[in-house]
Amino acid sequence: MKKDYDNMRKTIDEIKGKIDIVDFVNSYLSLTKKGKNYSALCPFHSEDTPSFYVFPDTQTFHCFGCGTHGDVITFLEKYEQISFLDALKKIASIVGVKVDLSENEIPAEIKLNEEVSKIYTNNLLNFPDYHPIWQYLKKRDINRNVAEEFELGYALGSEVNKVIEEHYFEKDIAIKAGLIVNDKDFFYNRLIIPIRNNSGLLVGFSGRLVIDSSNAPKYLNTPENQYFKKSKILYMYYKTKRFIKENDFAIIVEGYFDLISMYKLGFKNIVAILGSSFTKDQAVDLLKSTNKIVTMFDMDDAGKKATISTIDTLYKTDFQIAVSKYPAKDPDELTKKHDKQYIAEILKNSYKFHEFVVDYYAEKYELTNDFALEQYLKDMSKWYTKLEKAGRLSYIESFVECISKKIGKDKQYVKKILEANRSYIDDAPVSENLSTTVDPFYVEKDIKYDIAKSYIYLWVKYPDYRVLLKETFNIDDFSEGIIREFIELSSENDSIGFLLENSSKELSDLIVEVWKIDYYFNPDRILASLKDGINYIKINREIEKLTKQLRDIEDPSEKTKITSQIIELYSKVKTIK
Repeated sequence: MKKDYDNMRKTIDEIKGKIDIVDFVNSYLSLTKKGKNYSALCPFHSEDTPSFYVFPDTQTFHCFGCGTHGDVITFLEKYEQISFLDALKKIASIVGVKVDLSENEIPAEIKLNEEVSKIYTNNLLNFPDYHPIWQYLKKRDINRNVAEEFELGYALGSEVNKVIEEHYFEKDIAIKAGLIVNDKDFFYNRLIIPIRNNSGLLVGFSGRLVIDSSNAPKYLNTPENQYFKKSKILYMYYKTKRFIKENDFAIIVEGYFDLISMYKLGFKNIVAILGSSFTKDQAVDLLKSTNKIVTMFDMDDAGKKATISTIDTLYKTDFQIAVSKYPAKDPDELTKKHDKQYIAEILKNSYKFHEFVVDYYAEKYELTNDFALEQYLKDMSKWYTKLEKAGRLSYIESFVECISKKIGKDKQYVKKILEANRSYIDDAPVSENLSTTVDPFYVEKDIKYDIAKSYIYLWVKYPDYRVLLKETFNIDDFSEGIIREFIELSSENDSIGFLLENSSKELSDLIVEVWKIDYYFNPDRILASLKDGINYIKINREIEKLTKQLRDIEDPSEKTKITSQIIELYSKVKTIK
C-alpha cells in the first residue's frame, strides 16, 4: 500500500506539472481575461453573470456563486461527473504521462478525508456571520472567500458517521484515518484546517479550539499514520511550490494562520512547518523548488529555539539560510500592523544564519561579566567548529567578525580564543557504507558504490570541495553507473533540487541518503579514499586485461614479461590502504 501511495503521489505531481489549467478549462468554457485571472459562466450552477474564475497563479478555479473549487483534476472530475481516477487518467493521456493506477490504489483513508472535509467546509459556510466562529475568523481578517480557498471548515460531530453511511466506508477506515478516536469524533467542536501533503493529497487535519473554553488542547492534529507524518509535510507546499520556484526562495513560518495572512498579502512563496522545527525530510522536498530559505518564526523564546534548531539541521547542507526579525509576536500580527512593502523590506534585510546565531547566544549572557563572556565564547567555539567541519569556510570570517563586533574585541583575538576552545568532533566510525579507507579485498561492485557515495558525500556536504572534485577527477575515471549520471547532471546544473528532479530513482535515493547523514567524515580523508578507490579499480582492470593477454601468448619470454607486470600491479594494490 505504501508503494502504491508513493507511486500515486509522483504521478499526480507529474501530470499537474505538465498542464496549464487556463488552457485546459478554456477548451471546455469560453474564458474571458479579467486582470490577471479569467472568468466564465459557471458550468456547475445556473447563472447569468459570470462568477466562475480561473487563477493561473495557483492553477486553481473557484466559483463565487456556488462555491465549487479545486485544481485541474477536480474540474474535469466535476465537469464530466467522473471519478477522480478517470479524470487523472484522461488528463494524463493529454500530457503524455503513463498512468498505471487502479481505483484500489487510492487509499480509502484519503477518500474518506476528502468526503468529510467537504462537509466540514459546508458547515462553516452555512453558519451566519454572527456565529462565534465567524466572529473569531473576522478578528483574524479571514472572510468567506479566504475560508473557501484554504478549505477551512467546522466539525459538528456527526460528519464522519454520515460519510461512512452514505459512501459505505468501514468504520475501521475512519479509525485508521484518525477521524474517530476512542469511538468519538476526534475533531468535534473545532475549526478545521485540512492538511494536504506535498502532492496535494488530503492526508490529515488540524482542529483549532475556538468556542469551547475547557482545558482541552488548543490544537489537535490527525494522529500520525502511514499517510500523515508531520515531519514530512509542509503546509500548503503543494500549492505554493510554483511561487517558490518563481521567486527562488521560500519563507518558512510556524503557524497555519501565519501562512494564510502572509499569503493573502501577496507572499505566496511560503510554507508552514507542522512541528517545532524544520526537518530534513521537509528540506529534501523543498530543495526541489529552491535552496534558499528565510525563516519567519515567532519572536518568542520558542520561536527562536525553533530557528536555532532549523539552522542546526541545515547548516551542513546546500541551503542558503536567512532569518527574519520583525516587530510583532508572529507573522499574522505583523500583517495586521504593516503593509506588504514594509514586510518585503524586512524580508530583504533578513539576517544571515550565523549572524542570528551570534545574537541568539548573546541574549543569554551578560557579556560585561567575564565569566558569562567566557561561557558565550565557548558556545561560539562550538558553532565555529560546526562551520569548519561542515566545510562552510566562506562563513567563518564573517562569523568571527560578528562576534568581534558583539563583544568589542579584535578579530584576531576572537579567532584565537575560538580556536583555543575549539570543540573537536571525533571522526565518526565508518558508517552508512561510506569508507574512509579502501579495502583491497572488496569486490569491485562494492567499491564502485562506495566511490559514488563518497564522491556525492563530498559534493553535497562540502560545497567548497566541488571545484577540487572537478579538477581532480574526470568522468572517464568512472565506469558506467550512477556516478557518471551524477557528474553529467551536476555539470549541467549544480542545484540539488535540479538533481533530485532529473536523476534516476537510484541516484535520487542515494543523494537523499547521503544528504541525511549526520556523521562527520574528514573531507580530506574522503578525497584521499576516492583517489585510492579509483586507482584500485584502474589497476584491477589492467590486471584483468593482462591476464587475458597471458592466456593467448605462447612466447615464454613475453609470458614472463606480462607475468612480472601483473605481479607488480598486485603489489601496488596491496599498498592501497
